[in-house]
Amino acid sequence: MSVSEHDRKILWSKAGNRCSYRYKGIICDEELIISEGEKQTLVGEECHIVSKRAGNNRYIADFPNRDSYDNLILMCRKHHKIIDDNQEKYTIDILQSMKKEHEKSIKERLAKKEIQPIIIKDSVFRTEVEHAEEAIGMEVNGPTQFSNVTSELIARDVKSATGFKTNQTLNAIVMTCSKCGRPFPFASTGAPPRIISCPHCGWGNTIP
Repeated sequence: MSVSEHDRKILWSKAGNRCSYRYKGIICDEELIISEGEKQTLVGEECHIVSKRAGNNRYIADFPNRDSYDNLILMCRKHHKIIDDNQEKYTIDILQSMKKEHEKSIKERLAKKEIQPIIIKDSVFRTEVEHAEEAIGMEVNGPTQFSNVTSELIARDVKSATGFKTNQTLNAIVMTCSKCGRPFPFASTGAPPRIISCPHCGWGNTIP
């Protein structure tokens, strides 16, 4: 079994795209998607709280749903390595506390608009769910900007299916670039940005 797209989206969203490491006053909070021009580099890692590896101090043999959101914590590569190399120090309880405190901090900072929205562009998210009570194609729990993004949900034997779910205000418009004249769709959750870059020519367009 591997981490589902649904659980992965919740994990990254609630962690605010930042490292969750915080221990005895040391807080990492490093951004885990680094943008350089048009290129984005992923430096975050999805770490198991209850380990998947037998022999690890955090391993529990009969632990269910090992790849679920509840058993994952988002870390930068450095701190993922640190917690795995110091298993006796970083126990299950400590990692669960880290995750809880980090996600609480992210939620509070988003409410105060201290964190810039996550930007997702030129991406396709495909989710397949079978034999479940609920299926969600994409779930967003913080300010996010979408440009040229497609979310596909394939649900089989599911009681309830939702293509897109958010606890934020959803804004969706079709802009016409004031420079190249080409139309493009844009969507965001939370407060909309004042300027939107055209995906065709890169020109910054002011929202009317």
